[in-house]
Amino acid sequence: MGEGSARVLGLHHVQLAMPPGEEEAAARFYGAILGLTQIAKPPELAPRGGVWFRDEGVEVHLGVEEPFKPAHKAHPAFLVRSLDTLREKIELAGYRVSDDVPLEGYHRCHVRDPFGNRIELVEPIEG
Repeated sequence: MGEGSARVLGLHHVQLAMPPGEEEAAARFYGAILGLTQIAKPPELAPRGGVWFRDEGVEVHLGVEEPFKPAHKAHPAFLVRSLDTLREKIELAGYRVSDDVPLEGYHRCHVRDPFGNRIELVEPIEG
């Protein structure tokens, strides 16, 4: 293998921070509201706390961080289907959804998870 073959192939997972003891809140938001499937953490990592989620094409790890500080600017952008329906579900659950400047080719909005981390939701505009 030469230098030309060494490259990034994709994204394995994204990790977000969460405060200790908030696994149930993470499961409600990322599982029940966003619709991701909670998976078991590897046994060697489970004692650290946190929650992992996986679905087709996406894996999200929430890891306990002390002292905890939410990500206000840095964020994942999740590709979604039926953004309007998902947005309504998020708002009905008591979360504030905000719009941002338009991004060509996408409908998008932002929400803060239960811990204050910024999450972007994007849906391609059908041509």
